[in-house]
Amino acid sequence: MGRLTTRVMLVVAMGGLLIIGGTTAIGQVPASSTAPAIVGTGQFTPIVENMDRSLAFYHDVFGMDVPELPASGSRPYNNPNPRLFAMFDIPGSKERHQSARVKGISTGVEPMEIQDIDHKTMRLRVQDPGTATLVLVVRDVDAAVARVRQAQVRIVTPGGSPVKFSDGSRAILIRDVDERFIEIRQPASVSASAPSAASNIVDIRLSIAVNDMDRTKKVYGDVLGFKLEGESGFAPDSAMQALTGLPSLEVRRSRVQANGSALWIEFVEYKGVDRTPLRMRIQDRGAARLQLRTQNIDAMVKAVKGAGLTVVSHGGVAVPIPPNFMGALVADPNNFFVSLFEPCDGCAPRTPPPSTASR
Repeated sequence: MGRLTTRVMLVVAMGGLLIIGGTTAIGQVPASSTAPAIVGTGQFTPIVENMDRSLAFYHDVFGMDVPELPASGSRPYNNPNPRLFAMFDIPGSKERHQSARVKGISTGVEPMEIQDIDHKTMRLRVQDPGTATLVLVVRDVDAAVARVRQAQVRIVTPGGSPVKFSDGSRAILIRDVDERFIEIRQPASVSASAPSAASNIVDIRLSIAVNDMDRTKKVYGDVLGFKLEGESGFAPDSAMQALTGLPSLEVRRSRVQANGSALWIEFVEYKGVDRTPLRMRIQDRGAARLQLRTQNIDAMVKAVKGAGLTVVSHGGVAVPIPPNFMGALVADPNNFFVSLFEPCDGCAPRTPPPSTASR
């Protein structure tokens, strides 16, 4: 089957795939090349207990745009999609997912609820490898904290007030309705290219606690082709200690960005504090994934397996997902999930042939 080489505009697939594409981006490998590459990112997907409740949280507390709630009072589950479930390795389950978004910011937050399958609820700690913290960059952190307090959201930072960092930024750490971490951060100055002032949120980032920074950088840099910058060695960080309430910690950091993406991912390795690497399946509450737009997905799957990563998808290969995508779910070195996906020419129509419909 041939991979599509035409322009891909906005596509919302049944399976939680939101692809934003267009002409080849700066740094993106041309579509005619056969080299495996990551050419962009999609949505950040936290796995939640109740999607409606999570969407209401992001709308009510942060003013993010969410799909309208039907008159029934509950958004419906998606139709069964065995081919999508093969990618996630969640056979026989049911799921629903919709996005909370901010106009002008390409990355959205897509709560995904997976039911009717064995799962567990993780007790998340910010320092445990695999914990993903959503970072909301705002114009006015004090205004954001006022809304947090009004909504009676749990504040993690001791004292309940933003902490000032050496670069002039101020931040506070909270937990959302699923006990996931969110950092609300006000930079020292807001870029002139920030989205419209209609929203307090000017950017969305991710912060991931890692088990081994060198191993993580090697995978994201050498295998996935992300650019790396801002590396630092271990050092005591009084602001991070104040932000997290962990008085003895030391941290080292780096950050990465995929070709064709505006999303920054910040890696933080903690030392001087108890850490327990998370062991999760995609359906477990506390798991999260990031969508990665991929070129030559079969070769990329081979590369990540060669690097020692686990391909969760059925058979350990990229599988067809309607409408006409190939996808593979991969656990990174910290058990944070990335889903590789690539458009294909006729490989997975919305209605499969009768011979494959029951598989």
